[in-house]
Amino acid sequence: MRRFIDALRDFAKGFAATSTSVLEAELKEMENAFTVILLGALAGFPAPPSFIGLSLLPSLEREIKVMLSRSGNLDDVFADWFSTLDFG
Repeated sequence: MRRFIDALRDFAKGFAATSTSVLEAELKEMENAFTVILLGALAGFPAPPSFIGLSLLPSLEREIKVMLSRSGNLDDVFADWFSTLDFG
């Protein structure tokens, strides 16, 4: 009975660790979508009204830092996707 409880506990720990990494990847993609919505005019997408964009601009400080740090990794996009999806 003790082994069964230990196995169940290990299963729950593994499930929690996997779900956390999936949530982190989803948060990263939602942050990217937020940036595209606000800065989409630079790529030709319709832009939100300027007063909304300006009021949300302080929220982009972290995103701009993230985009600048990720720009160094743009040469290996597949490695970034494989690490996100946890292959290999």
